[in-house]
Amino acid sequence: MAAATRPRLGLLVVDEAHCISDWGHDFRPDYRRIGRLIDDLPPRIPVLATTATANERVGADIAEQLAAHPPTGRTPDPDSSEPQKVLTLRGPLTRDSLRLGVLHLKEPAERIGWLIAHLNTLPGSGIIYTLTVSAAQDTARALAHAGYRVLPYTGGMDAEERITAEEALKNNQVKALVATSALGMGFDKPDLGFVVHLGAPSSAVSYYQQVGRAGRGAINADVLLLPGPEDTAIWEYFATASMPDEANAHAVLTALAEEPEGLSIPALESRVQLRRTTLELLLKVLSVEGAVHKNKSRWASTGTSWAYDAARYEAVARARVAEQKAMLAYENTTTCRMVFLARELDDNTAEPCGTCDTCTEPWYPRTVPQEALTAATGSLTAAGVEITPRKQWASGLSKLVGDTAPAGTRIPADEQANTGYALARLSDLGYGAQLRELFTTDAQGTPHDAPHPRPSVRRA
Repeated sequence: MAAATRPRLGLLVVDEAHCISDWGHDFRPDYRRIGRLIDDLPPRIPVLATTATANERVGADIAEQLAAHPPTGRTPDPDSSEPQKVLTLRGPLTRDSLRLGVLHLKEPAERIGWLIAHLNTLPGSGIIYTLTVSAAQDTARALAHAGYRVLPYTGGMDAEERITAEEALKNNQVKALVATSALGMGFDKPDLGFVVHLGAPSSAVSYYQQVGRAGRGAINADVLLLPGPEDTAIWEYFATASMPDEANAHAVLTALAEEPEGLSIPALESRVQLRRTTLELLLKVLSVEGAVHKNKSRWASTGTSWAYDAARYEAVARARVAEQKAMLAYENTTTCRMVFLARELDDNTAEPCGTCDTCTEPWYPRTVPQEALTAATGSLTAAGVEITPRKQWASGLSKLVGDTAPAGTRIPADEQANTGYALARLSDLGYGAQLRELFTTDAQGTPHDAPHPRPSVRRA
């Protein structure tokens, strides 16, 4: 923070403060930088941290991290000999405007078929959350084929595309956005009429935050969860991907130590053999912890020693498992669903809502008409995923192939590959399950990484 701006600072506000804590459901490494920012503040600048989704453990972690003490070399406040204190205030968390429900449908086609048949019965416009990008795209395509005005919304879209989609929802130009968790912090539509989840988030706290986007104005809103048996496998994948692996971290640090000028992400990818998303998250964690830094497009080692905090990461992993068990318990509870969610956030003052499907009868249709199921199945099993060829050479290519690297970055048009097509993605809601099974074991039960005497997939 520039010194010239400090005297004008009267208050520092940290919104969505649960992101500071790696105990929280939405930990974001960049939020850890806030502690260092507070260390640089002039004495007596108050700090306000707000969140609607922190249980007592997360709240305590936030308070501990924000209670900054004078760092080495800084003169303490001469008017106070006491460390900075943190006051924690908690309020009731029940949302009277929300009508909650859970409907168990085993197959993805059944869940999308339910939406095809009943989406128009939900009030106003809303959000349909999915657990993966593929599910968002597949669901949006199926609903569009059925005649609904919907748009997909994922983190992989351009910022301009996401803003356009948000405005379409805010202006009620679409019935729904079919979104991943990328539609999160910062989005506000007071008259949002419903939130539907195709697949459950991995924690009841995360679920509470997402459904809390509905019914913020004077209107009531409907909230429905359509969980699937594949949810737990998706939770496990994301939990593993979001935790830094010790061997991977040391491989990255070793590779960067060997290149004083640093490496671009594509060049580093080839050195450590990690997927782009895994590598980017790991670099962010190492950056926050002071082990690496970024200079333009290159990452370099800071030379600072780094130790893997195995005990803490193991404790966080155990906490994630407990959160998943709580989410499964929510799906099957016979008590008031709003009371259940509030207690997961350590609010023991909640009273039965009187409107959810456990306090009363299910308020939603529980059947999927055959016509809607057929339409959903047809959309999900439509073969063909377009693979767009590269138009530019990968950055850092010269480091990999030396003098044989092509000049320039753009691939000449006559040298570009043709558009490719695949049957499906492994994460697709349609053929994806069959492909995952195929590549896990073959018909004889041979693991996918064992030698195969014949191709698993033949040309037609």
